[in-house]
Amino acid sequence: MRKIGFFLLLIIISSACVQFTPNQTNEKNYSVKENSIIPPKKYSIDESDIPLTYYGTIDGVELGYQIAPHNVAMKSLEAFYRYHDTGNESYLNRGLYLADWLMENAEYRGNGTFVVWTYDYPWPPYDLKEGWTGSLNQATIIKALSFAHLYSKDEKYKQMIGLGLNAFEIEVKDGGLRIIREDEGKYYVWYPEYAKEIPPYVLNGFITVIVRLREYYLISTDKKAERLYLEGLISLEHYLPEYEAGNKKSYYDAMGNIANDHYHEMHVAQLDSLYQYTKNPIFKEYKEKWERK
Repeated sequence: MRKIGFFLLLIIISSACVQFTPNQTNEKNYSVKENSIIPPKKYSIDESDIPLTYYGTIDGVELGYQIAPHNVAMKSLEAFYRYHDTGNESYLNRGLYLADWLMENAEYRGNGTFVVWTYDYPWPPYDLKEGWTGSLNQATIIKALSFAHLYSKDEKYKQMIGLGLNAFEIEVKDGGLRIIREDEGKYYVWYPEYAKEIPPYVLNGFITVIVRLREYYLISTDKKAERLYLEGLISLEHYLPEYEAGNKKSYYDAMGNIANDHYHEMHVAQLDSLYQYTKNPIFKEYKEKWERK
């Protein structure tokens, strides 16, 4: 059970630290001018006990502050990186603390045979209701737990990673993170960033997932992670041409949304990395097609 009351208190405290302009110079007697409160930048992360992400309003829905599991995992990873660089055990403790929170908030499905991590708020851009999940979230958490296992040697993290990997073998319709796509009589696997039976097939999220599956295989030699990575790689090779938008542009998803500059540049960097890993010419071809020199 998440400590929402505690987080609301943290929000109130952090909201009090806002810029204002007093009407009078007397420090003991002033009022705040209307519209003087400056809201946080959208998607900024509040460094509270458990990190809070500020979303503000998304597609007309007020989300405000929320606990985003993937950002908790990113902050856990950030702490582990700092521990690696400095040797300061406070960073190690922070990384493990957040990893343990993720452990405690895993949702067991399939009679306990796999786990997912869900979002306690909706995501209007893709019409996702409270309780949605996705593969990018899952892969980021697995990476954080792999670092927790690396530094602590505690097998509980490895066991949870195994349950997390199992979700990539279960179809979305059954509560997992796997979509089977059919094209001309052949079947391909996709791990949707936004899990729904007809997902938007976001490109950058899928690439990140297969890269993280590869990373986990390399540090663990886990054969399931390797197989999941290779299955995803085959699908990416097949569907990549569908993200060609012309004029050195790429599609963000399969719904015809053009990738903004940030995500387009991410596509180019991701394909460059994949080509370095695999030497598959299709990744080099599209990296060069989309590269803006």
